[in-house]
Amino acid sequence: MSSSYHEIELRLSKDAAQELSALLDQNAIQDLSGYYEVLYDETRPSEEQATLMLYFPLDCRDGRWDLEALLLASGVDRYEITERTIHQEDYQENYKQHYRPFVVGDSFAIVPSWYKDTEDDARFEKRNRIYLDPGLAFGTGLHATSRMMIRWIEKQDLSNTKIMDAGCGSGILTIAAMRRNAGPVLAFDIDGNAVHATRSNLALNFEPDDLAAVTVLKGGWDLPAIAEYQPEITLANITLNVFRQAREQVSNLPSRILVVSGIIEEQKEEFLSEFPMWKLESEMEDDGWLVMEFSRKRD
Repeated sequence: MSSSYHEIELRLSKDAAQELSALLDQNAIQDLSGYYEVLYDETRPSEEQATLMLYFPLDCRDGRWDLEALLLASGVDRYEITERTIHQEDYQENYKQHYRPFVVGDSFAIVPSWYKDTEDDARFEKRNRIYLDPGLAFGTGLHATSRMMIRWIEKQDLSNTKIMDAGCGSGILTIAAMRRNAGPVLAFDIDGNAVHATRSNLALNFEPDDLAAVTVLKGGWDLPAIAEYQPEITLANITLNVFRQAREQVSNLPSRILVVSGIIEEQKEEFLSEFPMWKLESEMEDDGWLVMEFSRKRD
């Protein structure tokens, strides 16, 4: 018997969708299995409108009400909701319509797994290709935060550098870092879907021998493995609220460099005041989102 989901199609303004996505990425709805934004839709009324597809376990009775409560709390009162039951194979086919190969930065290309070894894949043979099937995990590479993190990664010499990918999602940053010869790598996420997706996507991109130095764990910033691992560079594409919740661990992180995404411009000063032990070295901006590179301040 195939798995099924309760699917909610949510249409709302682009700005509201961006704010809601940030909340969903920090697990504001605990029963949510996953979501994605429909990016190729000829029926979308205008460029100012967005469509989010959200998926809940079939036996979850409160998914819509939790979603509407979150919208209300966020001040969003104009939206449309359509609900239905969908089988897993139908979800996968629908998703494929909205996710196509694309270029990131000067040297990377994101190629959905179903395009691998096709003519579309061959078009990117001179680039570092990241094969990806995000499934229900965050991290398609389409969001500004992921794109900027990859642009940061491609400009670094990461050869034999110990990397940690905090909140790894689909594993996209781990794969990008490994394409730049980083290693070993420790990746972790509190979402079981993300851990599964990261491991599957690593297997899509590398041979088993190449993955001997990669560890993917389910858990958060309090994982004992972090202190034992002592990463040189930590990549963290997560939101300000998650950073606040892990303030002690992030403050005492055993890294010389911390690269932060998931922070909007208006939150920059708040982040700096929360983490004064980290010195801002550089930043990038895209669509109102920031990627900031920090070094550990000397006492």
